[in-house]
Amino acid sequence: MKTLTKLLLLAACLPALAPAAAPVADTDTITTVEVNAQRDPEWIGYRRAYKAAAFFGPFVRTRPLIQAHLQVRPLRPDLSLDGLRLSVAGARTRFEVPVDAMGRAVLPMEKQAYEDDAVITLNRQKGNYYFSGRYSIRERDDGLYDASLLREACEQLLAAQRASGYRMRLLGKQCAGVTIVYPAGSTPEVALENGAQAPRALAPQAAHPFEDGSMGLYQVVTVRFADLPAGARVNAVTRPLAIGTVYE
Repeated sequence: MKTLTKLLLLAACLPALAPAAAPVADTDTITTVEVNAQRDPEWIGYRRAYKAAAFFGPFVRTRPLIQAHLQVRPLRPDLSLDGLRLSVAGARTRFEVPVDAMGRAVLPMEKQAYEDDAVITLNRQKGNYYFSGRYSIRERDDGLYDASLLREACEQLLAAQRASGYRMRLLGKQCAGVTIVYPAGSTPEVALENGAQAPRALAPQAAHPFEDGSMGLYQVVTVRFADLPAGARVNAVTRPLAIGTVYE
């Protein structure tokens, strides 16, 4: 497998690299797979992950509307992300890293784990998942997104992708909208508000959450900037799992 840094550079956009992401609530017991990172390159050394996370720091530091995460991605869209757990283990280090419902995680920058070159493992059978990266738009606690804020967030994410190695692939691309992502089978409440007019419900559709199509189907509300009147805002009453971007 390519180094984590290169995989992160190939990450598609969402609203993160990523996911701070909330931990998964699933507490079902799943046998942890302990693997030697040198024999099984699917599992990665902590130093590589640390350096990759540090690499992306400058690209989000001056762009406050977006975030970057380490992401666990399935090799097939039908593979579940429920209950994922990352474990970091070294000679003098052992801790777990929370993973959200999109497979995103924030890697703690631990000096001891770096010195140990601890191994990061996933509680899943080998050969079904891989580590990559994800940019995404930050979710707001109040669920209110002005049209101007969504446009600026999309521009920040596009600029971060270009600056971190995706300039050629995104040549000529422009921000056309955002995707608001919810669990499959859910009925999220999302509305378009425009001054004194009555709010208009925005219906989700079953779709891939990100443009690369590497994950399964979710409920996705697509908001195109061409459909947003000046001064309008999107009210995501149901908190989304993630917010991505649409380029054209």
